[in-house]
Amino acid sequence: MENNSFEEIWNKLKEFKKAIITLHSGPDGDSLGSCTAMKYVLEKYFNYEVTLISHDNLSETLKSLDLSKEVEFGKDILDFDLNNFDILIALDTGNAKRLGKNKKEINLPEDLFVINIDHHKTNEVYGNLNYVSSESSSTCSILVDLFQKVELDFDSELSKRLLLGICTDTGFFKTVRAISNVKKTFEQSVFLINHGANYVEDILMPIGINLPWKMKKYRALLINNAKINKEKRYCYSVLSSKDIKELNLNLAEVREGVQELQDIKNIDLIWTLAEIDNYIKGSFRCKSEVDVSKIAKELGGGGHKRAAAFILEDMSLEDAEKKVINTVEKFI
Repeated sequence: MENNSFEEIWNKLKEFKKAIITLHSGPDGDSLGSCTAMKYVLEKYFNYEVTLISHDNLSETLKSLDLSKEVEFGKDILDFDLNNFDILIALDTGNAKRLGKNKKEINLPEDLFVINIDHHKTNEVYGNLNYVSSESSSTCSILVDLFQKVELDFDSELSKRLLLGICTDTGFFKTVRAISNVKKTFEQSVFLINHGANYVEDILMPIGINLPWKMKKYRALLINNAKINKEKRYCYSVLSSKDIKELNLNLAEVREGVQELQDIKNIDLIWTLAEIDNYIKGSFRCKSEVDVSKIAKELGGGGHKRAAAFILEDMSLEDAEKKVINTVEKFI
């Protein structure tokens, strides 16, 4: 399916006045940045009434940002009568089941218009209008393209929100997702800084070098629990629900852990498994030519070629560990 044009999306946005937007499950900086940036634009230029929600909490670091106050936390999209909205804008969400909390299925009203903008390779193009670019470093990067195309005036507030998503989804320009499109990633970042985003004060200081103590302990535990297969060049780490509860980690914070293993020398593929309530949350990262989105898809998830995730339900941590190893070794 081909993407709709930016012009189609922009013109359709002009037709409505009442929108609902939700951060995806276990929200990250790109989810927060893209959703608040879209909210800001709709309210400023089209006089929209925007309801911005998130079922799951942000990480402690992201929650400290002032713009997080614009989000109504603890509310899922299915808590609302969706017939009361003109449009649902889905950002950074590969499939509708990840809108809000993780769902086994979701039925949206047929007359609710959906615009889906995302950068995940495995996006299920579930919107009435869709724009999916797996070559983009982040969903915020796509929004920069969109807003530039329609000649929007970038002010410091909009630029800050968009830079947040680019910085966090590229691991502050360190991950292979950024390297695959490094020139554009840096050009967009410089553009946003030139339009008022303060990289040091708005992004780096509060997020990049401001890690809570529990997250340092979490990363240490991931290293201590790591298992390495030198011959097949992979490494993984497993955390029990007891570990997660003792550290008081939420889903968004658990999702950040995989980054701790991705720079190990002579290791190409890494993953983490975390036991959360009645399911296992898995995350992949890869430095080789193995497409982890295909591995994740076989496990019921999806994502990017170099970064992907999945959920295994009704399964013990031990069984999940065996299942993932067997699946990975089929691909490598």
